[in-house]
Amino acid sequence: MFKRKKRSSEDETLIFFCTDVHGSNVCFKKFINGAEFYGTKILILGGDVTGKMVVPIAKQDTGKYLTTFAGQDTEFTSDEEIDNFIKRVSNMGFYPKVMSETDFRDTKASPNAQEELFRDLIKARLEEWLSYAEDKLGGTDVQVFAAPGNDDFFEVDDILQSSSVITLLEGKVHQLTDRHEILTTGWTNPTPWNTERETSEEELEASLLSMIDNVKDMEHCIFNLHCPPYNSKIDICPKLDADMRVVYDMGNPVLAPAGSTAVRKVIEECQPTVGLHGHIHEGRGETALGRTLCLNPGSVYSEGVLNGVLVTLGGGGVVDHQFTQG
Repeated sequence: MFKRKKRSSEDETLIFFCTDVHGSNVCFKKFINGAEFYGTKILILGGDVTGKMVVPIAKQDTGKYLTTFAGQDTEFTSDEEIDNFIKRVSNMGFYPKVMSETDFRDTKASPNAQEELFRDLIKARLEEWLSYAEDKLGGTDVQVFAAPGNDDFFEVDDILQSSSVITLLEGKVHQLTDRHEILTTGWTNPTPWNTERETSEEELEASLLSMIDNVKDMEHCIFNLHCPPYNSKIDICPKLDADMRVVYDMGNPVLAPAGSTAVRKVIEECQPTVGLHGHIHEGRGETALGRTLCLNPGSVYSEGVLNGVLVTLGGGGVVDHQFTQG
């Protein structure tokens, strides 16, 4: 009588991958705590690390504070109310800022001042995150990897790189384990929003091919590409018209693929072991392109909920994977 040989966990690597946290305090903390919660030594944070909007809280002549958020004016009469609001919107990925009425009016009148404030608040939050990660994981054997996305301005790279516990992956091939390499870019094909890191499909393909030249073992390589492959189910999102409004048909939003043809092409040609993607928040799911399993955990960061995926890698490729939410 012969028994099936048991799988050895010693030959396997467990990865916790999340993406598109967009400035959410609580989502980043859940990501860092994922190492202990899921029992993994490798955390990978995909692109679009930063948030999208400042929420001013202006002090009035009456001594009360006023803000406009989600189309609603709110007046605060106590420090506790302000603190609770700041915590809530920070967990949603926004950047609250208490200021005088004069500073509010001056900033509102100056696009340059708005941009400077936005960047300053992004930097401050990222530095808080790095401090949190170092407090939680410094001195442990947990490896944390991160990369920017198309929405993240370029100074984000330097801030992430300054961390003692986070390794920046952008634009290179990194030896993740003895067996596995990881190739990473946060750049995407063109979007309707003209974001920081987007380029033509031709230029994106050329950039990917340049990195692919440095891969030593494609069979065990991970493609950590912020943009999902085109028409792959994990790139489906609402279609927009020329005025950036969602297109509807019979009362339902029209859905369309928004991924990259260049990303799809290099995955189909190179056949890495797994593709880790994001960018399309609604695209949570999986698809197979040949032998390559492509995963997008999606994102609902504004609800304070962290989507993720646990990926177990072995000698032959992906052994197991499980989507998470919490």
